[in-house]
Amino acid sequence: MAAQEGRTVAVVRHPDRDQAAALEGDIRRWLEDHGHHATAPLEAADLVVSIGGDGTMLRAVDQASRQGTPVLGINVGQLGYLAEVDPSDWEAALERWHRGEARVVERMALAVRVERHGSAPAPPDDAPEPLPDGSYLALNEVVVEKTPTGRMVRLGVVLDGEDFNTYAADGMIVATPTGSTAYALSARGPIVDPEHRAIVLTPVAPHMLFDRALVLTPGTEVRLEIRGDRPATVALDGRSIGELEVGDALIATAAARPARLLTFGGHTFHSILKAKFGLEDR
Repeated sequence: MAAQEGRTVAVVRHPDRDQAAALEGDIRRWLEDHGHHATAPLEAADLVVSIGGDGTMLRAVDQASRQGTPVLGINVGQLGYLAEVDPSDWEAALERWHRGEARVVERMALAVRVERHGSAPAPPDDAPEPLPDGSYLALNEVVVEKTPTGRMVRLGVVLDGEDFNTYAADGMIVATPTGSTAYALSARGPIVDPEHRAIVLTPVAPHMLFDRALVLTPGTEVRLEIRGDRPATVALDGRSIGELEVGDALIATAAARPARLLTFGGHTFHSILKAKFGLEDR
């Protein structure tokens, strides 16, 4: 394969980890020494390098997916599911990318929009940035759940325009296969290989007999309506976008453009599962 030449690379790092800050300096120098241009995270780039854990990776993917830019994750911290390159291997990974040997895998993302009956409150300071049409992207999941000081909420689930059920629960998770090992896993949702395309709907602590997760086709439109008399909160990939009032709704569908992750065939999904859960051959 032909070597990469004169590429623009955005570097994103965890803001509070000294190791991430040191790696950022080393990576920027390496890129400049190899004829590439290291740039700020929000500028147009040919590659985004994320230095941190899965949270840092999710933020990098949120920005990179808007231009279809692939993301290389360097894991600083505990073993995660997204950032696959160990800190000691970053130079070898970039050398392989420089030589054109990296592979890009595509992961399904969610497109999420909110319908409000009243005016929208000001979003939290750390809220993700919406797309120009007002929708949001999520690689892992969107979560609608009770407010921090509230009791359970009533959530109406409408699938492809057909009323399915009203759940009395602590919340509802709409996840991608990539997100099946995030919050949905702790709510006893299924583990789905991240290279599949599907929408996983998992109730959180439902107060009802039907408490099973649903694995839906990727073309399904999932609408969650706030029913009853209590508001709910909404978070995308762990970042709050505020509250929904009774009568408001959230709509989630498969995003038109997938997230693109750089991989070198290192940590496989199965090997990460084994390590995370301490699984051993008998």
